[in-house]
Amino acid sequence: MQWLDHIRKRKKEYGYTNETLSEKSGISVGTLNKLLSGATADPKLSTLLALANTFHCTIDELLGTGKNERVSVPDDLAEKYAELDEDGLEAVSYIINKEYTRMLKERASTPYSLDIPVTRRIRLYDTPASAGTGSYLFGDQFSEITIYTNSKTESADFAVRVYGDSMMPRFENGDILLVEGADEISKGELGIFSVNGESYFKKYGGNSLISLNPMYADIRLTDNDRVLCFGRVIGKLKK
Repeated sequence: MQWLDHIRKRKKEYGYTNETLSEKSGISVGTLNKLLSGATADPKLSTLLALANTFHCTIDELLGTGKNERVSVPDDLAEKYAELDEDGLEAVSYIINKEYTRMLKERASTPYSLDIPVTRRIRLYDTPASAGTGSYLFGDQFSEITIYTNSKTESADFAVRVYGDSMMPRFENGDILLVEGADEISKGELGIFSVNGESYFKKYGGNSLISLNPMYADIRLTDNDRVLCFGRVIGKLKK
């Protein structure tokens, strides 16, 4: 990502740490960490404006792009402008400043799309949910897959594959689930569990694990069961 390299270069030239840059720009350290690590594909214009102001440059210079080139004023408008008296110049300046402020406010609340997809690698464990035995998430049987980073996938810590049809029609055999690691989840959330060594992908019911397919009975949990939660399911990869 060339645009990100340009931002990192500016930061290095100024000798700023993330904490110092946060203080200078007013951008939170968390936002800066995501941006500078490449986890943010579409930074907000307000973030880029704050960085550009901190580094005393334009956004184009900050990103090394050719966007937003200056537009020349048509000759007829330039001629009329040159003929304006003091009141006319004041009126035109008022309108320009008002419209410029409005434009910045609107653009600052929307992502500044660079049209560059950001990806990252996460672990896809070999043992599918609902089929394996043992605490497979602590093993080394996994491969790495590449996923796009966006607001829906950024919290995913690992992935597992669905085995069986107990979570149909929403999830099918072979689907790859994105999972956010968690020791416990709330009632009604979907999660990856181990019950007495058997791994499951189910909806958490408090005292039971629930299948979405009505053909399957709930798995009742008792005090004698050894139950582990590995994380909440936040979605699945598109096929």
